[in-house]
Amino acid sequence: MKKIFLFITIITLSLNAQITTKSADVFEELETGNLTLRFFNAVNGNPIVGGIVQIETFEAMLTDEEGKILFAPPENDGIFITRFSAEGYIQTEFPVEIIAGTLFYNRVSISPKLDIKFVRIVVDWDKEPRDLDAHFVKSGNNGYHISFRNMRVLADGSGMLDIDAMQGFGPETITVKEVSTKSLYEYSIVDYTNQNNKNSTDLSDSKATVKVYGDGKLLKVIQVPRKKEGTVWNVFKIEQGQVSEVNQVVTIR
Repeated sequence: MKKIFLFITIITLSLNAQITTKSADVFEELETGNLTLRFFNAVNGNPIVGGIVQIETFEAMLTDEEGKILFAPPENDGIFITRFSAEGYIQTEFPVEIIAGTLFYNRVSISPKLDIKFVRIVVDWDKEPRDLDAHFVKSGNNGYHISFRNMRVLADGSGMLDIDAMQGFGPETITVKEVSTKSLYEYSIVDYTNQNNKNSTDLSDSKATVKVYGDGKLLKVIQVPRKKEGTVWNVFKIEQGQVSEVNQVVTIR
């Protein structure tokens, strides 16, 4: 069982609520033929109301009270660059993939605006596996390891796990207030649900997407490699202040 620190407020998203919205989206799409795309606050998981969404050649759309937009599927499948903006949030650009006339994934978490020194890392995924865990590790002197086991404020600059999502979908979010150019930082995702099945492909099939925010803007969007065995996704590292992708799903023996 995961250890919970009493001095940290843990925001747990309701599985029933997530399944309800997922089912409602499927029903509505079957009934109307429209596609549904939902947007959430990466720090508290709440829907973002009144956000402006621009999907390539589509007209701009506004998210409703549930944080969603509805739009007719394009004539051809493909990957469509999508831009999201809303008051108080970082403008975010990301790919939306449409396969066989349906969205590959339709839930996106967006970071509220940050101090320019802060780094925020957000991961979203599908309903399975129920529990993916984010790990952010600083090596060397004054090193640390932020995860569900250690969500406290850090000694060398405040940092914490904002949301520990244990019932699917995410977001699971880590925010740190200072990243040194002299230190190495590594970020990974562990499939806690399948930790005893090292050859599982569930992590690779999770549709997980990581967004890295820093310098007051979106720095990278990284999607989990597909059709890979393993329960650990080594996503990226920060070295000399620069974010570089690793993007490997591995099996830990």
